[in-house]
Amino acid sequence: MYIDACHDGWKRIATGLDIELKHGVPVRICNTTSNKNQQLDIKNISDKVHELTGFTVSVNNWINISQDEQERSICVDRNEFIEVLRRLALASAAMFVDRFHKPVDNNAVDWDVAEYAYDFNQAIEHCCINYGTLNRDYYYQYYIKIMHEESVRLIENGISPMVPAE
Repeated sequence: MYIDACHDGWKRIATGLDIELKHGVPVRICNTTSNKNQQLDIKNISDKVHELTGFTVSVNNWINISQDEQERSICVDRNEFIEVLRRLALASAAMFVDRFHKPVDNNAVDWDVAEYAYDFNQAIEHCCINYGTLNRDYYYQYYIKIMHEESVRLIENGISPMVPAE
């Protein structure tokens, strides 16, 4: 199944197991199965997440949210950082088009800087990478190119994406 970069929300991957996506990136998993003591096959869960999102993930220990619900945070493989950043750039382009009904251009410097700073930090968090270990400047031009090209594509094709507010 293809998940686009604007997809937010929960998807069922197995009975009682749901995954939360933000901009097409998996961020956490929820277990509402009746038998909490049952050992869940983490490899199987990771395979299902990969099938749904295309990302290789690892999951952390369960946290009891309530008597009937447990959650785990998810780390996307750090080797897929660029794809996470790309999906966030696509979502930022969609948000710009949704708000301003025009493509991002070279005059949108404040938008570029603010969205990149936010999305870069989100990508680091989604990949469980320690802050300061990646050169932020290295990825900037890539991100801006993707975001600008996507906004032009959306406008040229008359696509008006529905983007939830952050």
